This record gives sequence, C-alpha cells and structure tokens, in this order.
Amino acid sequence: MLGVVSVSEIHRYPLRPPGFEEPLFPTASSKRSVVEHLLQSPWLSRASELEGRSGEAAPHALEEPVELRESQGWVEIVRLGESRSRGCCPSWKRQRVDKIFDRWRQVSRWWDEDRHVDRTVFRVLLSGGAVVDLARERSGSWFLVGVVD
Repeated sequence: MLGVVSVSEIHRYPLRPPGFEEPLFPTASSKRSVVEHLLQSPWLSRASELEGRSGEAAPHALEEPVELRESQGWVEIVRLGESRSRGCCPSWKRQRVDKIFDRWRQVSRWWDEDRHVDRTVFRVLLSGGAVVDLARERSGSWFLVGVVD
C-alpha cells in the first residue's frame, strides 16, 4: 500500500549516494549506482508496486485487447472475447468513439527490457457516456487500459 510522503521528506532525501560528486554519470556503473540509490526512496519504491496503473485511471486499470473499426464514418471500439465479463467495466461489446479528449505518450520501465512500455494513450468519450483510456502499442495493437471515474 502506498504510504503518505510529505514534500519536505522528498526534499530532504539525499540527491546522490554517499561519495558521489558531480558529474553523476561519467560511467554506466555510476549511472546504475545513482538509480539504485534513488529507488531506495520511499515514494519511488512504493509507487513502482502499482503495476500497469497510472493517473486517475489507476483504481480501474486493466489491459484488455480491443479492435478499432471504422463503421459508417465512425470509429468503434470492439471488445474481444470473454474479457468483457471480468466485472471491471460495463459489459458492452461495441461502442462508438464520440470524442477524443487528450492524447499522450506513455513510456515506463525503460530500464527493463522485458517489462518496458512505450505506447500512445488516447482518452476518449464513448457513445454510452464512459470515458476510457485506449493505448496503441508500438506493434500496432490496441488495448483498453483504463476507465476514468
């Protein structure tokens, strides 16, 4: 569970491991030492426990494969298979995208080759009134990654 950390605690946390002077990153080994030091901070190590969750969509985060199809001049999201029945979102099979609110690039865990994320996320309004986050992976696959309250 995330603990509460005050801003003053963050500011008091040492910026570098003991014995490190400027420049911090003259070698790959020193870069690794600084990153390992920063990962010991309570706010980074605890936040990293939120697998696949971000922003206000975190309490309702998921990663469900979907297809986007153009139909009669509209873009529709089609949920695939049995993943609709998980209970994390309304049980709709197909919804039209009425509006795109925002778009951003999400890059996380760039240091981990097996778990890194690099995708474009779209926050959209669906015809049924739900606001959801859709992600387009670098591979071209689409996922429903969040339901915004």
